[in-house]
Amino acid sequence: MLWVHPIVQFLCTLLAVYVLVLGIKRFMMSHLKKRTRFDWKRHVFWGRVVIIVWFVAFVWGAGITRYKWGTSDLTGTHFVVGLIMLPLLVTGYFTGEVLDRKRKRRTVLPLVHGANNALLLALAIWQIFTGIWVIRMFLLTG
Repeated sequence: MLWVHPIVQFLCTLLAVYVLVLGIKRFMMSHLKKRTRFDWKRHVFWGRVVIIVWFVAFVWGAGITRYKWGTSDLTGTHFVVGLIMLPLLVTGYFTGEVLDRKRKRRTVLPLVHGANNALLLALAIWQIFTGIWVIRMFLLTG
């Protein structure tokens, strides 16, 4: 049961890299005037999947640590960074929804969306390292 969280989060982070690559194509088109193909539907679909899975897996991780060890904040930095990610997840999801539902030429909102989600990805990559520490300290030692 404990291994669900790290495995799902790791795979979701790999998927987030793919979503970022798609988003970079959009940035290149809009701001660098490069001619490239941006697969809007794929970016939106997989972006939603990533954000929702990251959120659900956060709840799962916090819940399973509370169940197993009686507290969610036992994992230190890993838990704190997860908390920092929560408002960024909400921001990424809702800015993405606005961009998808009301499609029009924009400059600022896509930059906010992209910067927010790039920061989310950076934090998720950091979570891999703090998660390895958690696995070493708690899961492998019993």
